[in-house]
Order: sequence, then C-alpha cells, then structure tokens
Amino acid sequence: MQSEITTIGAPVMLIGLLVGFFLCFYGYKTKSLLVRLRSVVSGSIVFLFIALMSYGRESFMQVLQDPTPLRSLWNVLFNPSDYRGVLLYLVSFASGGLVLFLLARKKQKIVELVVALFTAVSMSLIIFFLLLSFLPLTPSFIVTAVALVVILSLSITRFESYMALESAIAGSLIVAWLLSRFWYLQFWLFFALWAILAFLGILNQMHMLSRKKEAEHA
Repeated sequence: MQSEITTIGAPVMLIGLLVGFFLCFYGYKTKSLLVRLRSVVSGSIVFLFIALMSYGRESFMQVLQDPTPLRSLWNVLFNPSDYRGVLLYLVSFASGGLVLFLLARKKQKIVELVVALFTAVSMSLIIFFLLLSFLPLTPSFIVTAVALVVILSLSITRFESYMALESAIAGSLIVAWLLSRFWYLQFWLFFALWAILAFLGILNQMHMLSRKKEAEHA
C-alpha cells in the first residue's frame, strides 16, 4: 500500500514537519512576513478554486469522491493531456496571489473585509481537503462550513488574534496530516494529534500576544 506522501520523499516531509511545528508554536513571531505570505496564499487558493469550478468542474467533482483527494487534485491540476487547463490553473494561481498581495497593502475598510473573506475561504478550503482524506464528503463539508463562519468572524473582528490562532491551527494540521498519512493513522488518532498540538500552539502564541500587548501598554 502506498500513502499520499510516500512519493514526496523524506527531505520534503522533514521540511514540512519543521514548517508545521514552527507555525504551530512560533508563527506569530513572524507576523509581518506571515501576513504578506498569507495574503498571497489566500488569493492563490481562492482564484485556483474559482478556475477549477469554472473550467474543470467535472474533474473537481470526481476529486471529491476519490479516496486520495490530494493526489487526485494534483493530477487534475497538472494533467499532461490538458495543457490549456494547466496554463489556466497556473495563471489563476499566480494572478490571485498577486492581486491579494496588492490589496492587503491598502488600509481601506472595504479592502480589509475582502482580505478577511479571502483568508477565511482559503483556510476553509485547506481544512476541507485535509478532512476529506479521512472523512466522507458530507461530514467534511459540514465541519468546513462551521469553520468558515468562525474563521470569518474572527478575521474581521480580531485579526491579530486570528493570525496567531490560524498559525497554530494550520501548523498543527500540517504536522498531524503528514504523520497520519505517512503511518496510515486512523481519523481519531489524526484528530487527537491535531487537537493536542493546536491546543498547545494556541496557548503558546496567545501567551506571546498577551505579553506583547502588556509591554505596549507599560
């Protein structure tokens, strides 16, 4: 049996684990870089999703039914027999990242709302595909819909706290998913590992954030 990440190789997995642990526990220390990087990732993911839904809807629906959705999605995005689709996806991915990066630099209220919306949608898509590796389509969609509402409300009202929270959750998800897919762990083990890491990461980053605010008011 072959896992979704067996073909990636040990060096890439090690880098992924290091990035995941850093984001989980210390992501807020690179806040300025994280915000810029996050805006690029948000725009790229959302624009890519729009391109998939408009051009490759049938292929995308088949991805949702596949037992290894991430591998299947990769095959759709880089299908050697569909050069026009590959070009469209690459252009959408690049242009989305550029557009949101430019928007994130502006301080207008409407622009901040757009950036928050893109942030929430992109994070929800990431959560959805990670859950889809373990759960059926309907439960994954329900959990993602709830997460979207929570993420959007937090990113609009308390963006600083949300960035620390998202960093911890995203980092713990990366670590838990990599380890779970590599060792074929069941969903409850994946969820337990993610929950423990996320809880510890949130505590650490919120503590750093509170200390920063206390220093500013001192």
